[in-house]
Amino acid sequence: MIQGLKNPKNAPVLGYGAIFLSALLFSTMAVVTRMVEGTYSSSLFNMIRGILGILVLLGLSRFHLFPLKGKQLKLLAARGIFGGIASICFFKAIIGGAPLATSTILLYTFPIFGAIFSWILLGERLNAREVAAVFIAFIGVYIILNPGYQPITLMLIFALMAGFLSGITIVIIRVLRREENPFIIYFYFCLFLVVTCIPGVVTQLQVPHVRDIPYLIVFGLAGLLGQISITYGLKYCRVATAGIIAMTEIFYAGIWGVLFFHEAISWTLVWGGGIVLASGAYLTLLEYARTKGPPSLGDLRTA
Repeated sequence: MIQGLKNPKNAPVLGYGAIFLSALLFSTMAVVTRMVEGTYSSSLFNMIRGILGILVLLGLSRFHLFPLKGKQLKLLAARGIFGGIASICFFKAIIGGAPLATSTILLYTFPIFGAIFSWILLGERLNAREVAAVFIAFIGVYIILNPGYQPITLMLIFALMAGFLSGITIVIIRVLRREENPFIIYFYFCLFLVVTCIPGVVTQLQVPHVRDIPYLIVFGLAGLLGQISITYGLKYCRVATAGIIAMTEIFYAGIWGVLFFHEAISWTLVWGGGIVLASGAYLTLLEYARTKGPPSLGDLRTA
């Protein structure tokens, strides 16, 4: 990933540990957005995240650790825009009061949508097992939303939209990883994340209260460190395994929701979420077995 970085003797342990850490950091972002006393837009949170990422990566590039110029600018821009909108949708759902665990599970539908868009955009045929996994996953989504017994809120739709857009993003990343350094992909994500957030920040212009600034900074740093942890971890562990470990973010989100916000974990969520995660993990393993090539989930957290 970063040129010149030596492989330590305990590289596999460090690699898997980095993926676990990234999941914990990403779940922290959701907690922070809910804990802030002021009512700020998702765009403001994400703009700060993007700016911090740009500044840190520009600083690292001065040490010639990785090139800063991308080769596929249109695809890099598309990754940034789709990923940026997905991130805005996800944290808008969290700020709007959607349960942390439910929102995170809906975000992690992206491997399912990714399989569909790989077929639509890349012409990759889905075999019978993959089609079955996608179909079963949507049954899980239906169970989670539970439309027969509760209204489907706008915030839950935003969370599912984040998973949908991340599915497109994952396909773009697959193409980008053939030629681009993962830090380049993340740099352009941050760049276009800022651009994508400008309309939302301008239309809901707010000056953060002094007491809330630490929360905003923690949000940005957690996103940055989480992404760096993923990039580091993927150097030393299998992509399929890393993808499954990354799903522990849902477990952390559920714990934070119960501890900090007294959110209930229903059996409906457990069953539906279990189906979605099992299907996503299965599709991830099938894709790894089929491609055996460059990491197709080189940016496991796409939003």
